[in-house]
Amino acid sequence: MLKLALAIALAAAAPEPGRVGDAAARAPERIASAKAYAHYLRAKQAELRSDWREALDELQSAVAFDSGSASLRVALAEAYARAGLVARGETEARRALELEPAGAAAAEAHLYLGKVAALRRQSAEAARELEAAVRLQCQIAKGKPAEEAVYDPEAWRTLAQVQLEAGDEVAASRTLEDLAARVPAEGAAALRDLGRLYLDRRDLQRAETYLGKAVQRDRHDVEAWRRLAEVKSARHRPDEERRAWESLLREDPEDGEALLALGRLALRGGDAAAARAWFGQLLLVSRDEAGARASTAYAWLDGRRPEEALRAVDEGLSSAGSDPRLFFAKGLVLEDQRRWAEAADAFAAVAGDDAELVSTARASQAAALVHAGRSLEALAAVDAALKARPRDVRLLSARAYVLERSGRAAEAAQFLERELRERAGEGAPVEMYEALAASLQQSGRAEEAVRLLRKAVADRPREEALRYALAVAQDKSGDRDGAIGTMQGLLEMNPEHADAMNFVGYSWAERGVRLDDAEKLLSRALEIKPDNAFFLDSLGWIEFQKGDYARAVGLLEHADALTAPEPTILEHLGDAYRRTRRPAEAATAYRRALKAFDEGAEADAPTQRSEIERKLRDLAGAEVRPARR
Repeated sequence: MLKLALAIALAAAAPEPGRVGDAAARAPERIASAKAYAHYLRAKQAELRSDWREALDELQSAVAFDSGSASLRVALAEAYARAGLVARGETEARRALELEPAGAAAAEAHLYLGKVAALRRQSAEAARELEAAVRLQCQIAKGKPAEEAVYDPEAWRTLAQVQLEAGDEVAASRTLEDLAARVPAEGAAALRDLGRLYLDRRDLQRAETYLGKAVQRDRHDVEAWRRLAEVKSARHRPDEERRAWESLLREDPEDGEALLALGRLALRGGDAAAARAWFGQLLLVSRDEAGARASTAYAWLDGRRPEEALRAVDEGLSSAGSDPRLFFAKGLVLEDQRRWAEAADAFAAVAGDDAELVSTARASQAAALVHAGRSLEALAAVDAALKARPRDVRLLSARAYVLERSGRAAEAAQFLERELRERAGEGAPVEMYEALAASLQQSGRAEEAVRLLRKAVADRPREEALRYALAVAQDKSGDRDGAIGTMQGLLEMNPEHADAMNFVGYSWAERGVRLDDAEKLLSRALEIKPDNAFFLDSLGWIEFQKGDYARAVGLLEHADALTAPEPTILEHLGDAYRRTRRPAEAATAYRRALKAFDEGAEADAPTQRSEIERKLRDLAGAEVRPARR
């Protein structure tokens, strides 16, 4: 409220400085009732205790003793609103306006009426009332020194929201900028919130506009700088993103997110020394050394520097103790290097009270043991974990995976079918449907997998993950056209689903059809998820099919640099090298693909390994030039 207690205490009879309007100017002097003021104070005490019923009773008594007080009428209106009696509150607000057409209480009454109209979706009426509230506040402040002017920013914020919902973005922006001119911090916060709204909607251009205005108004708004950096990242503007993070650090030199982001940006730019410096600063200021060490390890890993990642983890384990997050990070690094036995040991060391982390570690441990050829140990590990959390979907899926990789796909399917039946009627998690579909496919029951997922999609039509899984199942069952159709339906639901774009675009590329459309889809997918190795592989394969082999090589080399050795990426890269008459490098790529299979990588098709071996044999008689990589 706008100084309500002061207004009642003074019982202003003469108009307050800055008030306008003939009614206010002619108002006769009146004296506040002491009893009314006493009830008002008891109402405020009740509000502090969140005793809304008592507060309402006391305000009703206050109005009974001073029925001519507009300020008390507004306070009673708000009390009625808190009690759910909005209409009675509206009556009190209108009565307040009759008593005092201008001034602080009138501004509050108009604000109340504007909020009521907004709740009723009466946008024109809401805008009129809120504009009146804003206008009265400005009139009251007119002529006062800036430090003495008092504004309630809620009127501007609510008016901007009403204007925005009515589709008048220009007016909303103007309203918030007016607030920013009067109360810079409040206006900047409102502009920041508008920018965040557009960021959530993935309207990056508008988000950038409003967040930029927010930081111009208030350079100290850390959250605005953070969101602006996020927008710059999404728009692939690393230099501008870096400047946003650096601006944030000027306000808060110990912001861990900014330090980590700047380290990642340095790595992306190939400056490992700068990255090391940023990460070192993060470790200096962080109150959670283990968490900071794990975060830097992930950053080094994403930057394809696994040795640095492993060093960060081991240093953390030496200095920060046996923190489970560090063991988990170490497992991921070793897993990325396909050092399966060591990865399994690291995951096995994850313990503690974080049940989610422990379950994920046990599932990862089981997968690593399978890749290490120790399937019986993997099954024992996951079964022991299931005793503690028998309904954990990650562990159930991990058990099915272990059975599949042990040549027991039919048993895996039966196990998951039984688990799914036990959850009938309670909405089984999507991951369970995905795992069962995979087991059915592995056991030669691809059509059953499709039927399972079709039913799940029919039951939960808005579940995007189920639609995606259905398309994958259709593809594996040989229905490529059906799979593409399902993915296109998913894109109609969510035009920003990057993985669906990749699926459709790559499917067209494999067939050599609609290559221009495929290229547009993959380019958009990479805007949403930049530096995704598999999307780059798809785009490279599109260029290969279009005959632009040099561009294909560049894209595929980039994809290879972003991930651990992947057979499909390496096979495509070898094919592109062959077309550019670089047989030595083609042979190296093919051999790396075969080595990846030996280290546990999975084939995209049953004949993929033999096909790569054939391509390598075809190169055996070719003249080998020195490798340029």
